[in-house]
Amino acid sequence: MKTPICQRAAALFLTAESDLFPPTPAVQDANASLRSVPGALARVLLAVLAGGALALSTKAAEIPLSEGTSTAAVARGTGGAAKDSCFECHRVMEGMSLVFTNDIHFAKGISCATCHGGDPGESDMNIAMSAGRGFKVRVTRQGIPEYCGRCHSDAAYMAKYDPQLRVDQLAKYTNGVHGKLLAGGRKRAAECVDCHGVHSIRAVEDPLSVASPPRISQTCAKCHASTAEAYADTRHGRLFTNQRRPGCTVCHSGHDTQPATTAMLAGSTSVCARCHRPGTPPARLAEDMAKVLTDLEAAGPDKKDALARARVAVHSVNLAALKQAAESASPPPKQD
Repeated sequence: MKTPICQRAAALFLTAESDLFPPTPAVQDANASLRSVPGALARVLLAVLAGGALALSTKAAEIPLSEGTSTAAVARGTGGAAKDSCFECHRVMEGMSLVFTNDIHFAKGISCATCHGGDPGESDMNIAMSAGRGFKVRVTRQGIPEYCGRCHSDAAYMAKYDPQLRVDQLAKYTNGVHGKLLAGGRKRAAECVDCHGVHSIRAVEDPLSVASPPRISQTCAKCHASTAEAYADTRHGRLFTNQRRPGCTVCHSGHDTQPATTAMLAGSTSVCARCHRPGTPPARLAEDMAKVLTDLEAAGPDKKDALARARVAVHSVNLAALKQAAESASPPPKQD
């Protein structure tokens, strides 16, 4: 006898792993017993145990992208249709639909099947979530940039929602340090959902977006905590926050983030020179910091750890703090 789809979905939910929202102990303890609960009751219990979306696991069974899938096939969902069985079931099962109502895609009439496939017009969930109806459980982390890019790189498709949206983000990301690391096998390298979210993606200009100017530095800090701490209470940190400038990406760019090098600090083509004219105190400070890093680089492997500390301390925009970080085994002090 075939297991009802909601019962299988409940089991998948309970056994999945997540770095962001790991299942609570109560959910883990209930794993075995809920596997035997009928689908409808399992959905109710899941909603109670999971506390809505907060304990939702986001790392379901991963599958690679289907070969030959076109943009049109990916974007064939029925967002905005009168019947959406995916949305209705997941509103009961773990509350994800309620989270998704805050998403920019939902606001544009794009619903679950647009990204996940399946047939939202079908009432039988075994059929709606079958391979025959194009259902996909989850793409791998390495596949996500290309997967999102199938819509976001298609100018004709994106023009239907906002003709002014850029469609070169995937090309820029692929050329950036995160894209290259991910393609090279670094599974935890940042990809689209790490910076933009998953089911509650908001427009970048929305102040609640994790990629908005006021919040982007906090988002980068999820991976770059020490650097973010050094930067937070500096002139740059305060100025960028007050002027609502996009923090880290002002200097490091967004999708095409490049590896940090000493060349970013000094010279006519440096990042600092974009704002600070040659000969001004900030420009001279940048040159002095660049010299410290250059000396550490020339010292070879013995100064590898000191160089790493110094590169973090650069974000304090304080020469004394930078020198102390390069000379000490302890973290750099928070100074301005």
